[in-house]
Amino acid sequence: MQSSLIHMGHRLKQILKQKKIKIVDFAAMAGFTNQIAHYHLRKNDMKRATMERFCTLIGITPEEFMRWNGAMQLSNGKSIHHGERLQHVIAEKGLNKSKLAGRLDMSRRTMYNLFEKESFSPDELDRVSKGLDMTSDAFLNPGAAQEARNTDSEEMMLLREKYYKQLEEYTQLLKSHAAMKDELLQIKKELAAVRKQKD
Repeated sequence: MQSSLIHMGHRLKQILKQKKIKIVDFAAMAGFTNQIAHYHLRKNDMKRATMERFCTLIGITPEEFMRWNGAMQLSNGKSIHHGERLQHVIAEKGLNKSKLAGRLDMSRRTMYNLFEKESFSPDELDRVSKGLDMTSDAFLNPGAAQEARNTDSEEMMLLREKYYKQLEEYTQLLKSHAAMKDELLQIKKELAAVRKQKD
């Protein structure tokens, strides 16, 4: 198994997103169902052979997979500017900068310095994400939250499908049980009639 320093499934999902490969297309490339693809994207670890196979399918090396920097590639090929992304989220959420600096446990000046940074260190990224009440993945990938909601709704559909299938089976069992009860009652009546005739 790979070291769990990185979440292998999240890394794979991030790479697919940045390479503009839909999960359904990745599933088709790998020769399994959409549900199995989502299973792999949720897994923290994966075997080296599995990771190498997925890398071959999506056109990267295992080394590129392990070193993937986590910065979203924009349509022009450039990485997302972390400082600008921070300012955008602050504006989007309508946050008070003084209060946010307090939540980040830093001075306003230090926070303003972050706005100039193209790329945050892992510690800065972690502090900023926690201060904004979002995951690092959601910070680095605008729209990831929407995608997560879509994944949740797909899972809900699968669960609902499973529920209705089991409900159908349960109804069939109840009908069979009722029919057997009726049959048993009929046999008892016939047996009682036969006994009565003998007496």
